[in-house]
Amino acid sequence: MSEITYTLLSDGTSDKALLPIIDWTIRKHHPDIILQSQWADFSLLSMPPKELSERIKQAIELYPCDWLVIHRDGEKQPIIDRQQEIDKAWQLIARSYTVRTVIGIIPVRMTEAWLLLDEKAIKLAAGNPSGRQKLSIPSIKQLESLPDPKQTLQQLLREASELSGRRLRKFNVSKAVQLVAENISDFSALNELNAFLSFEKLVITAIQTL
Repeated sequence: MSEITYTLLSDGTSDKALLPIIDWTIRKHHPDIILQSQWADFSLLSMPPKELSERIKQAIELYPCDWLVIHRDGEKQPIIDRQQEIDKAWQLIARSYTVRTVIGIIPVRMTEAWLLLDEKAIKLAAGNPSGRQKLSIPSIKQLESLPDPKQTLQQLLREASELSGRRLRKFNVSKAVQLVAENISDFSALNELNAFLSFEKLVITAIQTL
């Protein structure tokens, strides 16, 4: 039985929500794998590194792993350009480390676009699973063209909470975003997105080398 520890190095704290997606994708292609996942948290560092190669180095040293999964938001850059950034940064330090595989995970816009899938999960994350508010969730074909997926998801969470006034102002929407990913059990809908398929292809290749 294979065992893998991977570390997710992400652009921001909200991107920790990618962990359930990564876990699901790996187990989809290797159901029996023993999987340990961790997120590279630099929040306690007095001077977090800025250059990608230095961030990779710090992530590996603080969170030793077999696979390093590097998140980059696509924004307006083609996926292939972002992947080349990752490859170039890794090659600068690769000789010093024994990481088996480096995988890029690059949503076209933002991580939150990959969480706009499941109305039930959003309501659960908002703490109102029985809420009657109908949510206007974008279709899967719209996700990669949304101007601001983060704002869209946060607004849906506020609507799903059905809170108002002071209680709404105290609603921890950032925490709720993390809970959305944890409450989705099946990410198959992402198969319609080229950015996800690019990531999945890298996962499959990595699994084949085990």
